[in-house]
Amino acid sequence: MLLVSACIVPAFLLAGILIAYDLHLARTNFIRSAMALARANTMEIDKEFATVAAALSALSTSPSFAANNLEAFHVQAADVLVRQNIFNIVLEDNRGQQLMNTVIPSGHPLPSERDDQALRAIHQHRTMHISNLFTGPLSKRQLVSVGMLLVNRAGEENILSGTVPATRFEEILHHQNYPEYWIASILDRNGKIVARSADMERYIGKPAVPEVLKRMREQPAAILETSTLDGKPILTVLARAQNSGWTVAIGIPLEVLNNETVNRLWMLVSVTIATLGAGLFLAWKIGTRIGDAMQGLIAPALALGSGQEVQSINHGLREANEVGLALTKASTMLQAATHQANHDALTGLANRVMLQSFLVRQLSLCCSMGTPLAVLYLDLDGFKLVNDIHGHAAGDELLKLAAERLISRLRKSDLAARIGGDEFAIVLVNSTPADTLKVISIIEAMMKLPYEINGVSLIAAASVGHASYPECGSTAERLLDMADQSMYEQKSLRKKR
Repeated sequence: MLLVSACIVPAFLLAGILIAYDLHLARTNFIRSAMALARANTMEIDKEFATVAAALSALSTSPSFAANNLEAFHVQAADVLVRQNIFNIVLEDNRGQQLMNTVIPSGHPLPSERDDQALRAIHQHRTMHISNLFTGPLSKRQLVSVGMLLVNRAGEENILSGTVPATRFEEILHHQNYPEYWIASILDRNGKIVARSADMERYIGKPAVPEVLKRMREQPAAILETSTLDGKPILTVLARAQNSGWTVAIGIPLEVLNNETVNRLWMLVSVTIATLGAGLFLAWKIGTRIGDAMQGLIAPALALGSGQEVQSINHGLREANEVGLALTKASTMLQAATHQANHDALTGLANRVMLQSFLVRQLSLCCSMGTPLAVLYLDLDGFKLVNDIHGHAAGDELLKLAAERLISRLRKSDLAARIGGDEFAIVLVNSTPADTLKVISIIEAMMKLPYEINGVSLIAAASVGHASYPECGSTAERLLDMADQSMYEQKSLRKKR
């Protein structure tokens, strides 16, 4: 116990350091995962704009536009709306006068010219331009547009733009499956809220808090502690989209984050205390187990001395286990020697010694219980001829197959033994004379079947004699002699036939 206590004190100090480091690492990894998710959302935003831009680029190659056939161009643009999930497509001249608007049927009056930042940016940079959030003049909905510069055959510059509703960006947030207590927002370049994972209708179009606006203009990615628009303290993760310049802001309530940290701290402390306490308890248990292990070796040693099989068990102590394993090996060796002494090496059947012992025990039971018993004696006819013609290897294989046939027809309570050479004996427990004759008939029929050995079909039928208890005798020697005589009588009769 003193030794374990001396180890536990530095272990407690180390555990404290590891717990502090683990909490720091867990918080860092948590923030990194939130930042990775925010960056993934920025890619989804740019992907959405890229999809609209690709649709506009494909539409710009239309022959109808080149031929200034605005009615046909209107039909093609309307078809793109359906396939690309775009809210509206507008074609304007370089002054902002609309030439086509898919919201307004072809041939109807169109809104007058406009002059806004998007038009100026497209004319100035002559590249694709993504707008900030604005309210559509006709639909009165919160929209975002993607515009590109086109030049017709007459050399006149036109602006082709597609608008996407702000609700599409709300869908992007919902597909991320944020935890319910997270607050995720998408901000345009001016810092206005385009989409929000919660209360979107309430906050859409409103600017983010000043701390977020300041940081998003300074850095493409940032982590800061601030508050939501309704005043809740949060840890905010900011990530700016590379192409659109929009920003994804993920707010994690500090109360939830701190509660998770405290809960993790208590869990780690509890596990540490429980683990170290278990160490003290195990030290006491091991001291007790040493004595128990020594006591546990007594029973296997006695079993080994009586010739019983010893199974290896865990005594809870290495030294005791090694002694127990040695006892098990000794038992295995003893069992193998016993089996070898009582079984025929070639066929695996019982030998004469085991047959004699088994028959004596069964006769004792038959005498006390008044049950019958039969002994069969078998000799393979023509076995010597098989040895002489095909060799002893074939003869040995035939003996093995014959033994297998005998075993397959016996009950578990019966015993088959090889007496020597090609002679076998069988003890049928609780077998009446009628039952014995049935078994003999089955065995004779089975043993007549040919043996397929090395591609050669060999025949070695069996002559079977029998003796029953108590009719033919009451001792093992008497029954074996009577069965042997009966077998020779059967063999003589067969030769006469």
